Amino acid sequence: MNIIDLIKNRRSIRRFRQEKLDRDLFVELVETARCAPAGANIQSLEYIIVDEPGVCEKLFDFLAWAGHVKPKRDPAPDQRPVAYIVVISDTEIKKEASVDAAAAIENILLAAASSGVGSCWLGLIKREQIAELLGINEKYKVDSVIALGKPAETPVMEDAKGEDTKYYLDEKDVLHVPKRPLKKILHINKFGS
Repeated sequence: MNIIDLIKNRRSIRRFRQEKLDRDLFVELVETARCAPAGANIQSLEYIIVDEPGVCEKLFDFLAWAGHVKPKRDPAPDQRPVAYIVVISDTEIKKEASVDAAAAIENILLAAASSGVGSCWLGLIKREQIAELLGINEKYKVDSVIALGKPAETPVMEDAKGEDTKYYLDEKDVLHVPKRPLKKILHINKFGS
């Protein structure tokens, strides 16, 4: 699959098969994050791979899932991620690195998808509890958590009808993800063209 098709087909996954994945894959995903651009090339991001089942179980309690379809898309115990990558930033190197983190995380999401691994970028998280659980030094800021595992669902992207972009579940429990149509967001040479 070429990169454009990969980008167009990647969706957030919130239901996972309980299939163990090799840690080397997670290391490779972090390597792709390391290759992302960083403002002024100031690299403050670090990553924690969490793949031990007991730690995964504790980390799960500090995450929020799919607000528009809560609690139906909170993963059941037999559908939870098998691993996570926690993205942290050293605030002594760079005070604010959320834009850098976003670029690095997108690399992880795309690299995971290219390997047949589903992912979900989680930003509504309990940062203090995560820092305590993982022993993160207070000079670090917990930015995001990326949930990982083999997909147990296939969300569908579609053009939004009107301005409503809230994702929803249909009668077959398929998650639909509306996106604003290209004709509503694209301007050529000047705004409003």
